[in-house]
Amino acid sequence: MRAERIDAVMAVTGIFSSVGHLSVDGFGGFDEMSGVPGFEGNQSGFFSGFSELGAMGTIVPILIGIVFLVVAGGIVYAIFSGVRTWSSNNAAAVLTLHSRVVTKRTEVSGGSGDSSATTSYYATFEFDNGERLELNVGGQNYGMLVEQDRGMLTYQGTRFKHFERDIQPQSGQAGAESGQFYM
Repeated sequence: MRAERIDAVMAVTGIFSSVGHLSVDGFGGFDEMSGVPGFEGNQSGFFSGFSELGAMGTIVPILIGIVFLVVAGGIVYAIFSGVRTWSSNNAAAVLTLHSRVVTKRTEVSGGSGDSSATTSYYATFEFDNGERLELNVGGQNYGMLVEQDRGMLTYQGTRFKHFERDIQPQSGQAGAESGQFYM
């Protein structure tokens, strides 16, 4: 029995010595497989069988670079667009014109998952000449505006400054029946 065991160990040793030293690395690959057909060179590691995908080592960094450039370009565009609007508003004259509040609307963004929601408030004003202008008015001003209100709108470019409602006479005063407004 002992002789059979020795013969088995010698047979296995003979096989290993003809193939080369077979030590398993941490990922299940073999350090030296040069003697085994189909395993030319040292191909150890988890991705040792993916030599056909060698181009992935070049494509992935290029794709990451392209994504980075697109994101960075979007951020730069947003910054320049904001600065352009800001400087355009600063260069515009502050105007105060008689107008009427045509409509109001809100726009909610965000709020999915754990992020908070942001609400933007807009009002559309119609001037006496029929021209309309929509402005971001802010929450407190939005609550004070009522559709069909008439008054003096003060704005600068696309910035809402102030809306002062026309004073309406109380019931029983002259002009109240005709729907006239006073300033």
